[in-house]
Amino acid sequence: MEFTGKRVLITGAGHGLGRTLALEFAHAGADVIVTDVDVARVDAVVAELVALGRRASGYQLNVTNAEQVLSVRDQVHAAGGSIDVLVNNAGIVSGGQFLGVPLDRHLSTVAVNLSGLLTVTHVFLPGLIGRPEARLVNIASASAVLALPLATTYAATKWAVLGFSDSLREELRLAGHRHVRISTICPSYMATGLFDGARAPLFTRLLTPERVARVVLHATTRGREFVMLPWTARLLYATAGSLPRGLFVRLCRLLGVSQSMSQWRGHAPSDGKQSGA
Repeated sequence: MEFTGKRVLITGAGHGLGRTLALEFAHAGADVIVTDVDVARVDAVVAELVALGRRASGYQLNVTNAEQVLSVRDQVHAAGGSIDVLVNNAGIVSGGQFLGVPLDRHLSTVAVNLSGLLTVTHVFLPGLIGRPEARLVNIASASAVLALPLATTYAATKWAVLGFSDSLREELRLAGHRHVRISTICPSYMATGLFDGARAPLFTRLLTPERVARVVLHATTRGREFVMLPWTARLLYATAGSLPRGLFVRLCRLLGVSQSMSQWRGHAPSDGKQSGA
């Protein structure tokens, strides 16, 4: 896919990875639609893109509010027609022992990371199907395939996002909509503030949002189905199928994966306020 003139909508684009994705797609020639629950952040990113000479627009969007998602869809379509690329990036995390995290935090995580993603996809997918070439990009996590103690609900939502992406991809193929390519991006910890205090496993560094955004752009261009980064996470995941489960779990412990959230202090708004990944 070439992005010149293509319309790309990104959720959670007010800061963090979402903002960096907006810049990356804009530099590639796309018209970027910035959405975020924080309207001030939306305005700031739109102004940043416009200052670079790019076409951009923005909308306040709470992905857990189905009526608002529908309203934004209608406004986006009225302003320029269906989008060509949807990037589901909005997400939150609450770290800590499962029983030590209040239930409302767990439910907020599910609402934003999974239900919100399903809602936005359900609302915008018909438009994507109607385009001659389209992309759906779901930002998941390495925890979609690797256990992440002290972030159990976050990991559960990312496992679900991966399963949803794989299942929807096959469903679209069976329905004759192969032109809608679905990419699931599974990065390890990023230095965006969401995982402040988390320790990267042995032989692994915190990813920068710039690096992840470049990978997302490349995967979207190529229509790649599954991308995990960094390479150390890919290598660890590759061993899962060749090792007995018990041995694989012990390897994760040895590398520090199981303990990586023990010092987490990243932002986790109690009101379920959405963040970029």
